[in-house]
Amino acid sequence: MAVRKWSVSIDEELAARVEEHVSDRGLSGFVAKAVEHELERDALAVYLEDLDAEFGAVPVDLVEQYDELWPS
Repeated sequence: MAVRKWSVSIDEELAARVEEHVSDRGLSGFVAKAVEHELERDALAVYLEDLDAEFGAVPVDLVEQYDELWPS
């Protein structure tokens, strides 16, 4: 698999938290997985917007009902 090297700037505090979290597991793999995750979340948001446009938004009372069943 071909790879591309990037140079990115990260806030010092966030960088320290990430480095502590990944330890010896590999920063590149961790970052690649995080980027993939964000792309999936963005694609899901677009899909949900498309569903809302096609079928209408989910009623607020229904959202509240399910929020009570599965509190965050």
